[in-house]
Amino acid sequence: MNAIAKYILFIVCLVFLVAVVSVAANHDLPIGYPFSGHAGISNKPAGEIPAIAYNPAHVLAGLRYAGAIDFSSGRNLTATGEDGCIKLWQLPDEKPILEINAGPEFQVLQVRFIPGKETIAGCGLTPDSKGSVRIFNVATGKQTFQIDNEEPVIHMDFDQSGRYLVFTGMSHIKVWDLAENQAVSIFRRNSAGARGAFFLEDRYVIQSDTLSLYDWKNRKQAAGLDNMGVVQLKKINNNLCAWISGDGLHILRSPYGKREFIPFNTQGIYAFDLAPDGKWGLFLRENNTMSQIDGATGLTVRTVRFRLRPDGVFIHDGASASVLYREGMIEVFDVGNDNIFRDAKFYATRFFAQLWSKIGDVTDKVRREKNPES
Repeated sequence: MNAIAKYILFIVCLVFLVAVVSVAANHDLPIGYPFSGHAGISNKPAGEIPAIAYNPAHVLAGLRYAGAIDFSSGRNLTATGEDGCIKLWQLPDEKPILEINAGPEFQVLQVRFIPGKETIAGCGLTPDSKGSVRIFNVATGKQTFQIDNEEPVIHMDFDQSGRYLVFTGMSHIKVWDLAENQAVSIFRRNSAGARGAFFLEDRYVIQSDTLSLYDWKNRKQAAGLDNMGVVQLKKINNNLCAWISGDGLHILRSPYGKREFIPFNTQGIYAFDLAPDGKWGLFLRENNTMSQIDGATGLTVRTVRFRLRPDGVFIHDGASASVLYREGMIEVFDVGNDNIFRDAKFYATRFFAQLWSKIGDVTDKVRREKNPES
């Protein structure tokens, strides 16, 4: 065995040993958290909740604004939006893989990956106090589409086909056909807090404050939801919405189906998000803590404490969660064990790529020494 082969074998063994020791020594690795439940609170069986880590695994820094975020599970891409820029990250790498120029002085208020497309959209405020929705290719960063609006665009949502877009302005909500590049339905917002989102297989647009439904294809108000007063609804996925009240969490899976209620103390909660399956959620409280709560029992699985007050929380795919700070920073926490293998693959691939490059350099140097004329 020559010297180079021995060196490679030594490095590989060393890396494996360091990885094993690191895993064994890290007592804060996220684990499956068995939860026995509480029969007096809910008749739903409690399951095994993947616990969130106490400390962040990654930090995305250098942002001017950290309020806009989205995740694409198919490409493992995290998108953040800020003034004039959309950044794409591929965790566990803590450096953006692409910085998209969204336009000079264009304040990006929200970003969304378009379903089934290789594109991402950003909506927000233009320098002349009007609004815009801009769509970019995620591979090249090139802008492919733009909608201009007479007022700032503060929220948007896409249907499952990626053809229709509903976006919310200061006074009206519009449904836009991206294929025909025209509005197909326009209606007024219920209140200053309303946000429009597609709901129930995209047949309706639901407003986030009163839960009113609008049949956008037939352009008329839809019946089916009774008046529930003002709430702050959050769309988790195409058929799951949730909102907080003074005594617990309300989950709505269909406007005509059963509404689930999970009672627990909601005092001091100002932001939350649920896992895609609705089995657990993360809730930010005014005392600089975040509670992970079992969606079946309403009991707290784990509490994470922060030094700074977070602005918001966003659950990626159930295996990661981002905590957003006004100071321009995002902390990414692992949930469960899935990311251990993803991260190991990433670091191993990067290490061997660097090692292969070094070997190539050494080989070239040896070749030049043996054959100076070459």
